[in-house]
Amino acid sequence: MTTLVTALMYSGRPNPTWELNDDQTETLKKLLGEKKEITFEMSPVASGILGYRGFEIESFHSSLPAKLFCFDGIIDMVDQTHLNFIDKDSNLENFLLETSKQSLTDLEKNLIQGEISKNSKGGPGSISKLFKLSLEALVPPFDPGKWNIPSVQRFNNCYNYANDKITNTFAQPGRCSGSPADDWKCAPVGQASQRDGEIPISSPPAATPQDGHFIALVSSDIWQDYHWYRLDSNAMWSHKPGQTPATNLDNGGKLISDPRTCNRGVYTNFCGFYHCIPSKTTIR
Repeated sequence: MTTLVTALMYSGRPNPTWELNDDQTETLKKLLGEKKEITFEMSPVASGILGYRGFEIESFHSSLPAKLFCFDGIIDMVDQTHLNFIDKDSNLENFLLETSKQSLTDLEKNLIQGEISKNSKGGPGSISKLFKLSLEALVPPFDPGKWNIPSVQRFNNCYNYANDKITNTFAQPGRCSGSPADDWKCAPVGQASQRDGEIPISSPPAATPQDGHFIALVSSDIWQDYHWYRLDSNAMWSHKPGQTPATNLDNGGKLISDPRTCNRGVYTNFCGFYHCIPSKTTIR
């Protein structure tokens, strides 16, 4: 029976996934079977942040949970009990990183290891607590609606969300035109998106467009990935980091009034604004 591990790290690009062998699966069982402290905190992956946001485990073994997340000192069991566990010293998270072998590059492994070390130093659920406080301050609450249901969330990314189109293909700029971006940097991704119908603009006007909406492109040199934001009808920005839920918060847990100045984590390159008219864009 199969046990799959996915490193939740990219937004535009598909996340790396690999299968555990029998020995690794047995080690996973032992680590999960050890006595752990219970917590009501949820993994911050539920809030959606840019950059590394933990591991997802999916298993078809009867002796293992069907799905769980592990990040920032929390093992999120993704069930109806809402009881999660403390991953002391990030033992499970470190083990999952070790199993990646050839599925991650040395650069990716080093970046993730650095994030794991930083998170564990902050204590269990340190990022989660930050997001919890931010969410409590929202008036009114953000409702991402159709994007966060299981049959949609996993198969649509930031580009789908920016275009407001559910294709279940993890859409890539330029793919539908037959000429996808050949790099993750601003220029290739932006040019590929224009072939899909996006219209570059210098900056979004104060008024909402009569047709469509405004979107913004950013990229990360360290992560070698791109990401899109969308301006909503409430004059605030939102986004969907890869396979994780759509959110209107940045990496610091704050509402996004301007994608140029919000906390974007490792996505430090601001590429530009675009006018998106969904009836005139084609993505896949």
